[in-house]
Amino acid sequence: MRLRWFALVMVLLSMTLVSIRLLEADPLGSANDRSRWCTVWSLVERGTYQIDEIRKSPGWDTIDLVRHDGHFYSTKPPLLPRLVAGLYSAVRRTLGWTLTDHLHETTRLILFLINILPMGLALWLLCRLIIRYSTTVGGSVILIVATCWATLLNPFLTVFNNHTVAITFLVYSLYLAMSITIEQQRGWWRFALCGLCAMFTCCNELPAAAYGLALFVILLRTDPRRTLLVFVPAALIPLAGFFITNYHATGGWKPFYMFYGTEKYVFVHEGIPSYWAEPQGIDQAKDSPLQYLLHCTIGHHGVLSLTPIFLITLVGWCLPRCWRESRLRMWHALGLILTWIVFAFYLSKTENYNYGGVSVALRWVLWLTPFWLLAMLPALNTWGDRRWLQLLVIPLMAVSLVSAWYPRKAPWTQPWLFALMEDAKWINYSTPRPQFDRPPMSWIGSLPAGATTDEDYWIRYVSLDAEGRELAIELRDAGPLEKDGRAFRQVDVRELIDGALTRSRQLLFDVEKFQQGEAVTAFLSLPDDGDELDAARQFVQGLPRAHEYYSSRIRYTRTALRRDAFRSHIGYSYVTVKDASGTSARYVRDVWFCDEVPFGTLQFEDRVIRSGQGEVSRRVWTVQQVGRLLSSGQE
Repeated sequence: MRLRWFALVMVLLSMTLVSIRLLEADPLGSANDRSRWCTVWSLVERGTYQIDEIRKSPGWDTIDLVRHDGHFYSTKPPLLPRLVAGLYSAVRRTLGWTLTDHLHETTRLILFLINILPMGLALWLLCRLIIRYSTTVGGSVILIVATCWATLLNPFLTVFNNHTVAITFLVYSLYLAMSITIEQQRGWWRFALCGLCAMFTCCNELPAAAYGLALFVILLRTDPRRTLLVFVPAALIPLAGFFITNYHATGGWKPFYMFYGTEKYVFVHEGIPSYWAEPQGIDQAKDSPLQYLLHCTIGHHGVLSLTPIFLITLVGWCLPRCWRESRLRMWHALGLILTWIVFAFYLSKTENYNYGGVSVALRWVLWLTPFWLLAMLPALNTWGDRRWLQLLVIPLMAVSLVSAWYPRKAPWTQPWLFALMEDAKWINYSTPRPQFDRPPMSWIGSLPAGATTDEDYWIRYVSLDAEGRELAIELRDAGPLEKDGRAFRQVDVRELIDGALTRSRQLLFDVEKFQQGEAVTAFLSLPDDGDELDAARQFVQGLPRAHEYYSSRIRYTRTALRRDAFRSHIGYSYVTVKDASGTSARYVRDVWFCDEVPFGTLQFEDRVIRSGQGEVSRRVWTVQQVGRLLSSGQE
């Protein structure tokens, strides 16, 4: 009785803490969450699985999508979002909350109802199994604490995901199946609920199909009549729901995630390639099968390295004499077999070696956690009351607790061990920075190359000043010029305020020196080499002093010039300057280099950061007009 009260307190405390974290969680903090929430919104608000409209809203876009028949859809199986859409519809009708106007309130309520409450019940049932089949008080306490506090399930309870739902219904089905096979409780309702819960687990975790098949065989051997007449028909309900909703969403029976690597995942839309056409970071799948296995077990996403409490599970599996005597021996064997199957399945998917993406856990094995917890019983029943084991458990439990509660608000961050290994330079999954063909010394990316003046080679950038006036800069080709035996390009520059010309000048670029990446002082001159040269050099540099522009990243930028986005190579440069009073200020310019517009620059941004004050000014210059667009690589 005391153990039951202890278990109840542990369950309530852990779920209370998770609920507090839910109040701090960002509902749209990950592409994974957003993909499902987009479907829920679309189903209720527009009556469709298409997410074209909602993904355009700020903060709602996701990389977990496919392009099908001219529309966007979530990559996630539609059954769970369909069910949650029903719940959202009820919330909308009763409370008047919507996902767009009451995002935090709506998502928190729904996640509490679909994640925390069901998981609380699942943990309680799991604790009851532990108490029922444990023979030592010490072992029971250790396992109850581990169940409620030391697994990587808890971080996922604050987000919309399939894993916690699958685990919850797995526990329900396990509890019912054990009552049928071990306790000989053969009520028809138990078979019905067991079939319903087991198949719903499979619908939310594809590899769990092996569990569903194994459970069918186990119950068929136990009671063929009730299994065939009750378990199977009940299991067909969620299975039918899975395929019916999938057919409604896709027009076929094959789930979207089974099209990975095809044109549904890899596409270009309005000039922007899908994320999976150019995967970044850990999604690049660079590890070998051996490296992947090591990191999945004892490495940065390792089950044993992040949650070493499961070393006791290994001991339990390695003690066949102990678990053969256990009443759960069939379930221990099943857990071991399923673990082998799941690891083998994912190790065979070499194109998906990404450890579940940016996540605190190896997400695709989380549903096995109940099996791993129960597999500790043989070892804990043997030595659970021994002081040496209790002392050994302390560091194992401590590391597991750190891993389970390391993410403060959501699971969409790398594990603490990943961060440590990255800091130590043991691993590096970062995407290499793109390199410039030459080291740019100017924010002007390229020059025209025609033998005559190109009247259509011009570009106009605009910005607003603090008073709301429109500032404009125009660059125009003024043709080639030969001077002192060298080829120059003349460029006319006009600066305007609200359309009124405030300054005009002509710049001469030494073409060869410019293209070789030499300093502005080497390639820039003026027709008369007058007093304006220093100001002209500063204009072309974009900074108070000369400095090279460094490569940053590739981005796809939308403008008013056309519907398709432009591929831009972003570069940046900065210099620090002290004023007369000795105060330092950092001047930063970010440039969107693009070879499809005249002069090779799509837009640029200036910032000034003063010592002790932070950022004191920011100005973005965007392209407003061009004479003509260029073919990629054309000058």
